[in-house]
Amino acid sequence: MSKQEITKYLPVDSTVVAAFMISGRPMAISCLVTSEAPLYLFTKDLRVLDLEYPQPVVLVWHRGADVLKGEAEAVRVMPWKTGNVMEIMRTNMREVDRRVYPRYAVHAPVSIRAVTEVQTSTVISVSQGETKDLSLGGSWIAVEPTLPLNALIEFKCNIDGVDIRALGLVVHENKENGTNGIEFMDFFDDSRDQLYRVLKKCA
Repeated sequence: MSKQEITKYLPVDSTVVAAFMISGRPMAISCLVTSEAPLYLFTKDLRVLDLEYPQPVVLVWHRGADVLKGEAEAVRVMPWKTGNVMEIMRTNMREVDRRVYPRYAVHAPVSIRAVTEVQTSTVISVSQGETKDLSLGGSWIAVEPTLPLNALIEFKCNIDGVDIRALGLVVHENKENGTNGIEFMDFFDDSRDQLYRVLKKCA
């Protein structure tokens, strides 16, 4: 499948993470794409029944080095087979090119609040680590134990007195050297502008 086709549609039978922000906290739901147009996402996660619709959602899909993310709107949920399907509208998926954002060797303490699913239960964990590099698109961090792939995280660090807070997704895991690759999905408040100014000083 070409990059042009990937950018246009999410492949059927592929997994996508639907990230919601509920009362200021991230909630990640793993879904299966059952239809491209209209876009239907199947999940057995019962939390979709507790959401109010329409609901803003960030979708993240990755396969190998290819990563797509975009903002959309979940407009309704319907029972289907052994679970439920969400109907997604106003989807604007775009390919993430990490080369767009220069990486800087910034070493700073980082606090990670991860949300993962273990046997249909939501597990929330808090870890402390250190950034190894940082960009507007994401960060490579050292953390023990490492975070599982596809975990939705809240990323918090302080650089030279500046607080940075972002919503991210774990897209790489290296258990051998205790590191993770984090893809930023969104920023809280003015954190993106603050991070831009911090990184500009590193250039």
